[in-house]
Amino acid sequence: MASLEVTAVHEPLPSLSIVIPARNESRNLKRLLPSLQSVQYPGQLEIIVIDDQSQDDTAAVAESHGARVLKLNHLPSGWLGKPYACHRGAALASGRWLLFTDADTIHSPHGPASAVRYAVTQGLDGLSAFLNQEMTSLWERLALSVAFAGLFASLQASTPLMNGQYILLNRHVYESSGGFAAVAGEKVEDVALAHHLQAGAYRVPCLWAADAATVRMYEDARSLWYGLTRLGAGTLPWSGRHSLLSIVYITAISVPLLAAVGWLRGRLPRWWLGLSWSLSALSYSLWFKRFGRARWAPLAPLGGLMVMAAALVGLVAGLFGRRIRWKGRLV
Repeated sequence: MASLEVTAVHEPLPSLSIVIPARNESRNLKRLLPSLQSVQYPGQLEIIVIDDQSQDDTAAVAESHGARVLKLNHLPSGWLGKPYACHRGAALASGRWLLFTDADTIHSPHGPASAVRYAVTQGLDGLSAFLNQEMTSLWERLALSVAFAGLFASLQASTPLMNGQYILLNRHVYESSGGFAAVAGEKVEDVALAHHLQAGAYRVPCLWAADAATVRMYEDARSLWYGLTRLGAGTLPWSGRHSLLSIVYITAISVPLLAAVGWLRGRLPRWWLGLSWSLSALSYSLWFKRFGRARWAPLAPLGGLMVMAAALVGLVAGLFGRRIRWKGRLV
């Protein structure tokens, strides 16, 4: 996966609209919007916050930071909240390029300009990016390190991939492809949109862009669990047979836990427990290092157990037609 180099950009760039779907995000907006106010963009820039029926002061916070605000008062049939908010934001935006970003991100001053310049110079229809992950709890590091490792284990060169935290699209491409209206009812709209754009032969690669922005995906263990459950319900079905690689990779991380049970019950020698745990730690050490805490790699089996449990709950819910609560809504 290519990386986005983030540097100061001085040459003029086409106009850019940054669209932020926000539902009960007043706390996150107090971190995001000041970072966007510090963005150095050599062209016309506008910031749009779509207040998705929030019960907090999301709109007031956005307005106090100079953002253009659109308040939604209903959710049409057939739509889920985030795709609809992004859809309405795109309709309101005036920029030739549209950057959809989540409220829990913090952007570097040169990130948006570097992304647009990369897309323009490479002749792309857009791009998406994986950002620097801000993690404060042990469970976040364990679960997300394993989850990302499992995701990338199944990726092929032709695998459609987008990260909804950061999606940049040319306006013409967005409109001609149908944009978020084409994935209106999808639980994981970014994965669905990636498949939709690939089917239309659009060039929208996904890059590493740790210097472009930072994201805090989950604020506590509860939101982490629901987030993993939602991804389990929505992402794996899109992966098809490639999801088997993710399943095998993450399931294999549970071997040390099984070895521990076998050793405690006197059915396995201690050396088998040590070997399996050492191999597990070694195989995941690079992912934990990427997230800033390589020393936690020996605890990867615990993260794998959480990811497997959440994914299983999500998949079972999907099979039985049960919806999952996310952002105060059933999806």
